[in-house]
Amino acid sequence: MYCKIWGRQIIKKSRLTKLAGICGVILPIVVFAGILLAMSDSPWFKWTNNALSDLGVEGLSALFFNNSLIFGGILAFIFSLGLAIILSKKTGTYILAISSLALIGAGLFPKTVFILHYISSSAFFVLLTIALFIIGLTLRKGRFEQRMGAAAILLALFAISSPILLNFLNGIAIPEAIVCFPALIWCMTYGLKMTITA
Repeated sequence: MYCKIWGRQIIKKSRLTKLAGICGVILPIVVFAGILLAMSDSPWFKWTNNALSDLGVEGLSALFFNNSLIFGGILAFIFSLGLAIILSKKTGTYILAISSLALIGAGLFPKTVFILHYISSSAFFVLLTIALFIIGLTLRKGRFEQRMGAAAILLALFAISSPILLNFLNGIAIPEAIVCFPALIWCMTYGLKMTITA
């Protein structure tokens, strides 16, 4: 009886991990597609002069951009919970989950709702950086984990140094991309591993 229950728990965890891995793989596709579609409807957008959030103000651009953040945040939340299942040290994954909720908030409250959007987007970038740094420090078991840990720490350091670019730019879209885009690829890579091995 105990073996049956234990076996069911393993199968259930395996399925949850695989689902979370799939969410991690889809995550950057959803976000990148939404941003590209928003940009295609916004000929005025310039990487050096704007913030990514400018895409979420009005028209079809806002529809594409804000929904990509909301759905991307949901996928990131599921991915982070799956990551918590397989990692022994979970602090970083919980912070990653909270950052994904902040990403949802940034989509629900566009730039026109300035205070709530500012709080949500700032929380997302700060918590994402902290999560990557902590996860990077705790991934030490196998070769894949060590490489992903090193990559996470490197991404966190890039994120911390990205504000330096503000001295040379009129907008913050490029620093935002430096923080967010590589992190999404990191999630996709780990998600692929979770999907294959679950």
